[in-house]
Amino acid sequence: MLKLIKCEFGKLKRKKFVMFVIFAALLFPIPFTALALSGNIGDMSAFDGLYEMLLCIGVPIMLPCVIGIIAAMLFFMERDNGTLKNLRAVPIPLWKIATAKIIVLYIWGLIFVIVTLLSSMAGGAIAGSDLGNIVEKIWISLMTAFLYTTSILPVVIAIVGFNRSYIFSIILTFFYTMFGFMLGFSGSFTSTDPVMKLLTNIIPSPIIYRWQASMMIEETATAYAIWKPYFLPLWIVAITVFVIGILSYFAIIRIYQRKER
Repeated sequence: MLKLIKCEFGKLKRKKFVMFVIFAALLFPIPFTALALSGNIGDMSAFDGLYEMLLCIGVPIMLPCVIGIIAAMLFFMERDNGTLKNLRAVPIPLWKIATAKIIVLYIWGLIFVIVTLLSSMAGGAIAGSDLGNIVEKIWISLMTAFLYTTSILPVVIAIVGFNRSYIFSIILTFFYTMFGFMLGFSGSFTSTDPVMKLLTNIIPSPIIYRWQASMMIEETATAYAIWKPYFLPLWIVAITVFVIGILSYFAIIRIYQRKER
């Protein structure tokens, strides 16, 4: 499996994709750092303000989009290079190849969040802020990487299933990402509308945000009492997203195996 992961990782590396991920991870930190330096982040320290804005705004928007693009590249490469027939002659089960591709998605998700965390630390240092609670922030960042990478797997099902163009995959990923972000960030889960409540309890992004918000809003803040009924503990979020991820994984494997026959 390690050789397969290395092979899939190498395919993207040859395409200079590392620079794209780093650029995407820095797309939000740069303007947010400027915002922190101007003092427009309230009473929080520059580091805390940057970290919360990046984790609650930057990562939910950029990470799923990046992972969706990577997924399209990984699952379309054999098709575009005309090497699909060669896979059938290789004595390796197709489910292992697909699993390696999915693992690579998680590795890139981790790289993205690490770059984001480091950029927030750099911005905080530039602003002269104390880098407090760094261990907790690292742990939250790692969980965020896992959760948001898993959240995009339902889109990967469509990418593999429809087997269309890169443009179609990018548009689908962007629409799914922004729809989930708007549901979460707008606080739509506080709505009493049954359809809206259903969507915010089955789409991963707003579910993840409800945990993030519980970690970001201080108990002494006025907003805490208002939002507290809608917070979700990590174990509920993790189980929910894990179930979605497992179901998505088996669906991807099944579709990929059928496509390559």
